[in-house]
Amino acid sequence: MPGPYGWLFDPRLCIECRACEAACKQWNSVPVGVNVRYRVVRIREYGSWPNVSTVPVSSACNHCENALCARACPVKAYVRRADGIVLLDSSRCVGCGFCDQFCPYGAPQMNRRSRRMEKCTMCADRIDRGLQPACASICPTGALTWGEWEKIRDRGVASISGDPTPNTTRPRIRYVHAP
Repeated sequence: MPGPYGWLFDPRLCIECRACEAACKQWNSVPVGVNVRYRVVRIREYGSWPNVSTVPVSSACNHCENALCARACPVKAYVRRADGIVLLDSSRCVGCGFCDQFCPYGAPQMNRRSRRMEKCTMCADRIDRGLQPACASICPTGALTWGEWEKIRDRGVASISGDPTPNTTRPRIRYVHAP
């Protein structure tokens, strides 16, 4: 099995269309009105008046090499696959929220209806079929790409301004042309 896998994001190419969000929500059948978004595009502001600029950032679970969410879970609801994808078994989740408290990226989210945590699966079911994650496959500009970590990890930078330091978690995302 190839892997581990990772994300590559170029904010200069992102047009804030949020197709990645919609594709993720649709593929994973995430219901509306439960406050859960596995992938989200946020606009970050940089600089100070009068030299302020904004940058779109598409983010999801980074399937970190040292996943603090998994380490914090008291019921061991997190499982790392052989290809490095970190999955959450919601049926084992007790809704304590420790994973969210320890994840510096805010990937695990409480589903208001089920009262259990959910997060990005990197579309493991699609990967198992030889497909890309839904979010990366739909990006019209190529701002968000996905692939084998060996081919991504030396590109761009490990974090952007406003992100937590990557030294502890070692997230599987790189940023090209980051501010």
